[in-house]
Amino acid sequence: MTKIPAGLERRREDLALITGHGRYVDDLRPAAGRPPALHIAFVRSPYAHAEIGQISLDAALALPGVVAAFTSPELASTMRPIEGATIPGSKRPERRPLAIGKARYTGDPVAVVLAENRYLAVDARDLVDVDYEPLPAVIDIEAALAPAAPLLYEEFGSNVGLVAKVEGGDIEAAFAQADRTLLLRLVNQRLVPGSLETRACMFDFDPESGQLTAWLSSQSIFRARETLANFLGLDKSRIHVQNADVGGGFGAKNAFLGEEQVTAALAMRLGRPIKWIEDRTENLIAQTHGRGQISYVEAAFQNDGRLLAIKARTVGDIGAFVAGVSPAIHARTGLMLNGPYQVQAIESITLGAFTNKAPTNAYRGAGRPEAAYILERVIDRIAHVLELDPAVVRSRNFLPPDVFPYRTVTGVQYDSGNYQAALDRLLELGDYQGWREKQRERRASNSDKLLGIGLATPIELSGDAGAAPGPREAATVRIRPDGTLLVQSGVSHNGQGHFTAFAQIVANTLHVPAEQVEVQMNDTALPAFSIGTFGSRVTQMAGSVVLLAAEAVREKALQVAAHVLEAALADLVLEDGRVFVRGTPAHTVDLGTLARLVEEQPTLIEQEPPNPVNGAPIAGLAAWRSFAAEGASYSSGAHLAIVEVESETGNVSILSYVAVDDCGRVLNHYLTEAQIQGSLAQGVGQALYEEVVYDEESGQPLTATLMDYALPSAEQIPDFVTDFVETPSPFNPLGAKGAGEAGCIAAPPTIVNAVLDALAPLGIATIDMPLKPEKIWTLIQSARQGKLAQHELAFPEYFTRHTQQ
Repeated sequence: MTKIPAGLERRREDLALITGHGRYVDDLRPAAGRPPALHIAFVRSPYAHAEIGQISLDAALALPGVVAAFTSPELASTMRPIEGATIPGSKRPERRPLAIGKARYTGDPVAVVLAENRYLAVDARDLVDVDYEPLPAVIDIEAALAPAAPLLYEEFGSNVGLVAKVEGGDIEAAFAQADRTLLLRLVNQRLVPGSLETRACMFDFDPESGQLTAWLSSQSIFRARETLANFLGLDKSRIHVQNADVGGGFGAKNAFLGEEQVTAALAMRLGRPIKWIEDRTENLIAQTHGRGQISYVEAAFQNDGRLLAIKARTVGDIGAFVAGVSPAIHARTGLMLNGPYQVQAIESITLGAFTNKAPTNAYRGAGRPEAAYILERVIDRIAHVLELDPAVVRSRNFLPPDVFPYRTVTGVQYDSGNYQAALDRLLELGDYQGWREKQRERRASNSDKLLGIGLATPIELSGDAGAAPGPREAATVRIRPDGTLLVQSGVSHNGQGHFTAFAQIVANTLHVPAEQVEVQMNDTALPAFSIGTFGSRVTQMAGSVVLLAAEAVREKALQVAAHVLEAALADLVLEDGRVFVRGTPAHTVDLGTLARLVEEQPTLIEQEPPNPVNGAPIAGLAAWRSFAAEGASYSSGAHLAIVEVESETGNVSILSYVAVDDCGRVLNHYLTEAQIQGSLAQGVGQALYEEVVYDEESGQPLTATLMDYALPSAEQIPDFVTDFVETPSPFNPLGAKGAGEAGCIAAPPTIVNAVLDALAPLGIATIDMPLKPEKIWTLIQSARQGKLAQHELAFPEYFTRHTQQ
């Protein structure tokens, strides 16, 4: 599958976007004959925690062009609660799509205004008068667990929303046999997903047909349809969901938070199309954030650098309410602590805390970056304590390639891997020994520009095990009478290159030029299905089902060709869109002719059963297939960063960044490299620049604009050198694994390890992201003055208190 047909060397989906012809939700207009769309604006609480009193809409309704306005009690109190996943040990307070009675974070929506255009809606929104009675807010996640902390939900008696335990192996025995132990406090700061396009939706309800049409910017249109059906009380067959062009999602567009449901409900109530386009400040303060964890980690190890066991105590920031799969993401950290290493025992306790901040949910990596950061910081610290090369320590701890499939002590099943091969390639490609020599020379010269070398060798969970009933992924591939091929997928495309990848798979399978393959997706009316675009799952899951459907339609075509050419199946050859008998290439029939024959004589092939997703027939020379993998796949990689720290300013420059990743079989190096580089940019952002900041007293977000939230610019992102090793997954027919999150998993520990390596001669052993110049400069000055703070670390008592409760 690695051959790339002509015409697919570059992405086929980009031309419209880079020439300004993309059609995002805000570019769309209602169908002909329908009235213009109303625009909705949400009135949001300016307080992090407050009782909501009287809400006056009079001034807003008096503004010309305003069509309607509603308070949260009169609107949301009649609406169903927002649904979401729960896991054992988690609490899910009832959450309506608008705040009722109490606002729990700055940005909590309390009323809505609808007007003839967006500007009028925003003006009217600012005229809504709300009486608030401010309440004490809790912002710090550790402070939220204190006995006297202000409570977000009095009915729970505390702010604990999750208690998750992961245990495996004999932890006490492992620690008893250890030569040494160490304890670290590690922070994964809150991040904004920061997609180019904010949340957006447009809904139109036809009362005559009872059909609701939805245009979204979504990562899962089928999940969106299910959510709307449950919330609105509509049969999902009455809901048609389509994705417009999507300007990024990164996990945050996997689930609705309430604004979309309100917009859909009002479209039905008012009989008018309604559009909502989130503004950037709303996006920064009210869309879900990512990460948000503090971990205390104790590691037991031997004098040769072998890691024996890990005890981890993590508190995760849930925010003001449970959004999507937030508890599962925080709980996943403990499950992933084995990484690529041989570990005898792991004991992890994770608490989730409610705070007066925007909720957290999936953000690129979703639990894997947090675990990788913990583990890779621990491995590097072991190396520095023992004065061993970090590359050597990693090699001594790697799982060997002959142990796969491998079940970790936490119960996770790894499919395949070759971790040493990736590290060996990295050390060669990145000139690791050459940089170590340069570092020795730099240190001998007492240069004020400190050179640091950082490594990380994390793993990445991708795909899914298919535990839920029914298909996880389904697609149809059709040969049309004109000889072209049609691929219909349930995927919600977010810019990753799926149109190109699916066309490549079908072109390879049916031996046709790439130009003959059309790909359709982003529409629930298609004979296809997908649970969504997340978790680096699409190539291995949706790509695999496209392959299965293409193989099935190829076999059907060959059956018809055998009838037409009066030849045995084994003697047929398919090349360049034509079937011929081996040895007699002049005796041929093209695919278009075969499709026409099947239309005229359907009995030439065994007809496909109706599509089980919507019951529609699959007629013609076509095949519908579904797929659910036996298990998840586990990618891996080895990353190297070379940094220079200016001791007089604290500024960090990345001189070199090399990444060698193993994402199974690579179908298209161009697409895969793009995914690696994009996620690396986000990983660099977390390591050096990005951080959601709130005022600790008032709970006001201090990063509410892009002037305050430091997304890295192109100038701040280094040139990356990438390469691949391939250990195919046995769990899907492509042998593919995920690649989309590798960079944001690996880059933070790689860069932090590099900076700490640069600072090691000064006795600086720890630092928290983001590595801002003033933070580094302060540490350097303290070290030079002999005033580095010495902290006695211990597991905080709140872990014991809340786990015993």
